[in-house]
Amino acid sequence: MLPKQDIMLKLAEIEESLNQLEQSLHDRISVEEHEGLSTLSDQIQKMDNHLSSVERNTGSKSILKNREKSYVLQKLELSFKTS
Repeated sequence: MLPKQDIMLKLAEIEESLNQLEQSLHDRISVEEHEGLSTLSDQIQKMDNHLSSVERNTGSKSILKNREKSYVLQKLELSFKTS
């Protein structure tokens, strides 16, 4: 092959390799974000359960019944539904 063709072939191989690395990195970041959201959601749910327990123990029945999900928990649930 001519030197120019060799260079073009090598550049195409490098580009393909970079594309594969980019996709691999994107996949890894996506998995780590999902795991992080899952962990955060679990922690928020535990805190929410603990708060419910405290409310029950202190007799805050009206607060317990009227309390809505936290803004963060709502956002996390929406994030899971859309991903």
